[in-house]
Amino acid sequence: MDDIILDVQGMTKDFPGVRALDDMRFTLRRGEIHALLGENGAGKSTLMNILSGAYTPDAGQITLDGERVSFRTPLDAEKKGISIVHQELAIFGSSTVGENIFTTHAPRNALGMIDYGKMYASARQLLDEYGFSDVNERRMMRRLSVGRQQIVEILRAVKKNAKVLILDEPTSALTERETDVLMQIMRNLNQQGVSIIYISHRLEEVFRICDSATIMRDGRYIITLPVAQTTKDELVRHMVGRDVIYQYGAGTSPVGEELLRLEGISYKRYVKNVSLTLHKGEVLGLAGLEGAGRTELLQTIFGVHRPDSGRVFLEGHEVHIHSPQDAKAKGIAFITKDRKNRGLFLRKSISDNFLAANLDRFTRRGLTQFKLARQGAEEYKERFQIKTPDVKKKVMKLSGGNQQKVLLSMWVSRQPKVLLIDEPTRGIDVGTKESIHSLIRDYAKEGMGVIMISSDMPELIGASDRIVAMYEGSVFGELDLESITEQRIMSLTSGIEVEAKG
Repeated sequence: MDDIILDVQGMTKDFPGVRALDDMRFTLRRGEIHALLGENGAGKSTLMNILSGAYTPDAGQITLDGERVSFRTPLDAEKKGISIVHQELAIFGSSTVGENIFTTHAPRNALGMIDYGKMYASARQLLDEYGFSDVNERRMMRRLSVGRQQIVEILRAVKKNAKVLILDEPTSALTERETDVLMQIMRNLNQQGVSIIYISHRLEEVFRICDSATIMRDGRYIITLPVAQTTKDELVRHMVGRDVIYQYGAGTSPVGEELLRLEGISYKRYVKNVSLTLHKGEVLGLAGLEGAGRTELLQTIFGVHRPDSGRVFLEGHEVHIHSPQDAKAKGIAFITKDRKNRGLFLRKSISDNFLAANLDRFTRRGLTQFKLARQGAEEYKERFQIKTPDVKKKVMKLSGGNQQKVLLSMWVSRQPKVLLIDEPTRGIDVGTKESIHSLIRDYAKEGMGVIMISSDMPELIGASDRIVAMYEGSVFGELDLESITEQRIMSLTSGIEVEAKG
């Protein structure tokens, strides 16, 4: 037992109507990077919230560094040596980078006041040590990208001298370079004796950085495997309880006549003279590296941004879209990648969210028809297999996959002609990915046209009938179904190939 830093046995936690953890066990060894895997709703977050002091278990015991422990608050856990970085950022946007790094342990002077000089010097040293010389320690956090905010939060956890560091989906908002830096931070910490629990749906990262993997399903322990002695398919099979085929429907819906056409669309420095077409029944993948202009293009189509130049045609007729309300009225829907901040009202019920997206449909003579809206929400809850007993449940209480299904149902219920969807399955487990793409493809078969952004290469390849690649704001090439390969996509999005038609 000397090599075990953390041991969890018999962990049980009930919430109203659901058992989130059922006699769960977990063991972390010293200096180990240990993946905790499972579908959304498997109980991973509940277990981590107990380990970090946010929840109190109903039964079970925790042994940390040979000592039986229990935590009433996250501060209790931190004092014992457990730090957590949640997927949802816990930052102070109106404070500086340095202040965010030293929220609870800032250096003090002889009078007990914060020594800002020492604090900023230490923050500067830490940023330089981990390769972020371009981040100003005195800059306001709200002015950083989401990815940089995530890195700062991780550095804050590093500064607390944790024995055990929990990282919950840490790369979901990071660029490829920032992910590489995170991996190096993890290796450095590991070499310094910090044990890490790593939660991620990106299995390629698990194989890249982790020593062991524990699988959870329905709140229960399933198996622990050495990463070097397993495969992606085996991990997925244990996670979902069945074999998963990584085919999201490419080429399975009849592609009809032209539905949407863009001619020379430009918006500031983000979108440059983009022309493309979308057909009925087609799922068009939009490939590109971070900053290529993909999201800005969809936002421009939807009326979030006014194009500086260019024309938009819908079903052969030129349309002028000046706002999202115009886009909605013309049968265009947009599902944002930032579902928690821009897509959903987390503190409202499923029914209220459904109503918010369809207020025009459920208003008669100035009166809102709440009963009809609730019936509509119930119908789509069943159709989309949203796991909840009641549409009155707050969206914040749902798993990430079920939240994404709520967001998708809100917009698809409007029966749009064109669906624009940005990162449809970010932070979602493989089983729910299958379910969501099956739903998207079903609507494509009914004639809906879909433009999809995804940074997940297997998803992009498995779901797209055709791919348009963007590079530095421009369309750099196009691949039909027969010529789509990972190598061709990477070449185009890196600006290497000038043209790729097969």
